[in-house]
Amino acid sequence: MSDNNENNPITLGGNKSNNTNEPNQNASQQQNEYVQNTAERANIPAEFVDTEFLTPTDEVSLPSQGKYYPNGQKTVRVKFLTAEDENILTSPDLIKNGKVLDVLLESAIIDKSLRPDDMLIGDKNAVLLSLRSSGYGDDYEVKMGCPECGESYVTKVKLSELKNKEMSIDPDQNGEFSVELPKMKVEVKFRLLTGKDESYLTKKVEHLKKLKKNTGTSSLLTERYILQLMEFGGNRDKIYISKAISSMPISDSYYLREYIKIIEPSVDMEHEFECTSCGHVYEDTVPITAKLFWPNAKI
Repeated sequence: MSDNNENNPITLGGNKSNNTNEPNQNASQQQNEYVQNTAERANIPAEFVDTEFLTPTDEVSLPSQGKYYPNGQKTVRVKFLTAEDENILTSPDLIKNGKVLDVLLESAIIDKSLRPDDMLIGDKNAVLLSLRSSGYGDDYEVKMGCPECGESYVTKVKLSELKNKEMSIDPDQNGEFSVELPKMKVEVKFRLLTGKDESYLTKKVEHLKKLKKNTGTSSLLTERYILQLMEFGGNRDKIYISKAISSMPISDSYYLREYIKIIEPSVDMEHEFECTSCGHVYEDTVPITAKLFWPNAKI
């Protein structure tokens, strides 16, 4: 998932390396600032900040190519997962409240110019897959079902073979995209969602569930549209947009969803599989399960 084949060692706390290579110096300086700032936020005295051990870093290419960000940043620098990060991944509270991967990204991304909350969801996923590959190995075990013979089988996917699906259409000056709904014959403008939007949606849907108790339905799709659609038929009023969404024909909703999926930058999760029972070769989506960051999970 990275364009950089070398691991750039950096010194926690800012000890200077003998290597005078400029990119490594920049990475070391960036990590030094990150560690010092983290220590300051936690009220840790400078003399207790570890300056002895090296932590390797990597530069991950973003599917968006930086087109959605004000600074046009195309890559993000991350530190490799450490034993400290395992504390995050094994925290029962973080796993229970669904924040474990967000906290992991906050820990791993050392770029101050682009934080996880401001990243597009597809870019966040690219970083997560890169961290998994470097931390637990490139082989990811998945259970698949053959569409030909119906048998289930277990196989492994090499995460490094999953390529970025880059942004196919550039946003306008407001960071928005336009499309005409085929049935309603109206133009809508929408934006892509970020990590901050994802967190907001999770909290909003959970709140609505508590208000409505358990009706067996989820409002995630409509809440996502309300957050994502910025203009409907030339009208940018959110109350109007909310009413228009409720009246949108299902065919237009499906069309809009598929259009967003086509242009949204992400990791291409389509992969070629071969059934171990009948030898049938086919393409399918790589399923994301707990085994991604918990390889020994019994599922």
